[in-house]
Amino acid sequence: MRLDPETRRRSILPLLAAALGAVYLFVFVPLDRKANSLDAPLNDSWRQLATSLGRTNAFRLDFVGLTNQLAETRVAIAEFGIARKKARERVELDAELRKQISEPFVFVDYRIEAGRRMDALARLAKQEGVIIETPVYYGFPEPSADMKEPSLLWAELAFLDSLMTTAINAKVGTIHFIAAPLPLTNAPSATDGRRVAELPLEFELTGPIPNVARFLQTLPLRADEIKAAGLPAAPTNKPALFIDKIVLRKQSPEKADEVRLVLRAVGYVFLNESKR
Repeated sequence: MRLDPETRRRSILPLLAAALGAVYLFVFVPLDRKANSLDAPLNDSWRQLATSLGRTNAFRLDFVGLTNQLAETRVAIAEFGIARKKARERVELDAELRKQISEPFVFVDYRIEAGRRMDALARLAKQEGVIIETPVYYGFPEPSADMKEPSLLWAELAFLDSLMTTAINAKVGTIHFIAAPLPLTNAPSATDGRRVAELPLEFELTGPIPNVARFLQTLPLRADEIKAAGLPAAPTNKPALFIDKIVLRKQSPEKADEVRLVLRAVGYVFLNESKR
């Protein structure tokens, strides 16, 4: 029996609906799930980007602003690199001292050199009319068995020698006390395999205000900069030292132009970790 068109249409509709349902369940649903799983890493990265930028709405990000911020960051990194290079050049020690630090430490050589420098400082002080009190000579660093890096004593010796030479050339009056406490060593750098040793120095002296002021001016300067500024002479290999703490007080009411200076200065040494 031949069915009329209307009956055939009504009988086909359920079959089409079933076919469409099957396609939806077995084709579109798995595809949708797969698409969502593929979007998950992108959505996570997007949310992390929004969080890092301090944005609460992760779907409205200003990419023009982000591009400008990235460009500014790159400029800042370049400027920081330049500043870092200049700072290292200022702090870096002369070649001879770096060589001494890198070689095995010999106690006898150090004692001979320390004694030679003490004698030279005593002669210079006598020549310039500066008094060095006896405790000063006991403040020079001495090696000990518990030192992990005794080679740093070469740098401490050079720093103290520079500090005293500059003070004597400034005609400060009297040097009362010096000391070189144990150095503080920073953690190794993860980027360039180097670390920085921080060597503190304690210094106490008395002198006229202008002379003490000139001495303080010379601390962070190199020898050529000191000469250009017209300040008292310094060793040609003078290292840069930096003021950590400073106390200035008048010596007495009768000597209004004289002050007593208590100073804590710091010198830095870049060490190559690969050699250790």
